[in-house]
Amino acid sequence: MLTLYSFVVLVLFLCLLPFALLVSFVKPNIFRELMERLGFYPKAFTEYLQALKRQKKAIIWVNAASVGEITMVQPLIKELDARLPNSGYLVVVNSRSGEQMANKLFGAEKVILQPLDLPGVTRMVARKIRPQLTIAAEFEMWPNIIRELSKVGSKMVLLNGAMDNKILQYYRFFPGLLTSTLNRLELLGMKNEAEKKMVQALGVMPKKVRVTGDLKYDGGLKNLPEAERKALSGSLQLPDDAFVFVAGSTHPGEEEIIFQVYRELKAEFPKLVLIIAPRHIERSGEVKQSAVRFNLKTIERTRITEKAPSEGTNGYEVLILDTIGELADLYSVSTLAFVGGSLVKKGGHNLLEPVLFGKPVLFGPYIQDFQRIAETLLRNNIGIMVQDREDLKQKTRLLLRDEARRRAISAQAQELLEKEKGALTRSLNMIEELMK
Repeated sequence: MLTLYSFVVLVLFLCLLPFALLVSFVKPNIFRELMERLGFYPKAFTEYLQALKRQKKAIIWVNAASVGEITMVQPLIKELDARLPNSGYLVVVNSRSGEQMANKLFGAEKVILQPLDLPGVTRMVARKIRPQLTIAAEFEMWPNIIRELSKVGSKMVLLNGAMDNKILQYYRFFPGLLTSTLNRLELLGMKNEAEKKMVQALGVMPKKVRVTGDLKYDGGLKNLPEAERKALSGSLQLPDDAFVFVAGSTHPGEEEIIFQVYRELKAEFPKLVLIIAPRHIERSGEVKQSAVRFNLKTIERTRITEKAPSEGTNGYEVLILDTIGELADLYSVSTLAFVGGSLVKKGGHNLLEPVLFGKPVLFGPYIQDFQRIAETLLRNNIGIMVQDREDLKQKTRLLLRDEARRRAISAQAQELLEKEKGALTRSLNMIEELMK
């Protein structure tokens, strides 16, 4: 089945290659990305890899495909640095926004794009890097790269494993491929007992499978020091008494709903400020145009940083976040939050980011990628599901009016996070066991 899969991938690649080369004339970054996915890496990464090998350090491949996984593995990598001093890591991502985030968190020399899953490409990459350990966060990996990394002797471990990952729908076209691929891993750390049973039912050897928990819960309630919180608010030019509504990871079709809701609530709550963070920052201009159509005073985050005399003063109504890596911290200054990709059919995004700061989180009905987390938040009266624009407006209004309820949600969030924590320690122990 792997042979058939490899043939299909090769055919798709050959069909799409002319189009990619044509587009690269208009967008040169496409050519750079293509070359990197074929295993031809930038000089900075090559020098970093050579330095690790000269120092005889164990190389750790951390596969964190998108922004959510990259943020999730940051504490893990920090602990690995402390526990395994004679090792060095690289972070493998699968999107442009993920690459930007990883570059900011870890340094561009340590970040590469996931290789195309062609046998020749994956064989060359695996032999070039030869990691002693491969960590797959939430199984965003393909069968050929797993096979080739295994062949060069890399010990492989899955963290935060779940069987509702989007990538698994592609494995279903090739019966038996998922089971054989998962069995190449030494250990699989699943989020909960139900996920463990599902992966064992596929035919994965039981001794390989463990419950390690969900890394997204780890770290407990984040209490930003008051001085830091005030500094962040000051950098955004937020009034001390403002209500701050943060709408994170939004998609087309959601911004218009949020702007309309905000405009209607602004009449009742004059000190209400909206911070909106499109999932893809290249859409910032499009989002601003949409806000202008609603007659809202807008400013981009970068314009505030530059202190532009025409716009960089307080008085805006809507702040558009056009930077990478700031959203998680901005939830700390929010009064309440909405997480996007959920009022349109995108599957949702990380609902826990506002909860880590004890904030109420609203989300729409399309949260299948975060179904279990959503159910937990709803069950613990921390999350609020909304069905449409009117529902979002009414439930946001109730939260803004009810300070006691917001304080209760913060206390419930702290209790939940305390109960669910421990995944980081269990994951690290599992990795250390493999590295012995």
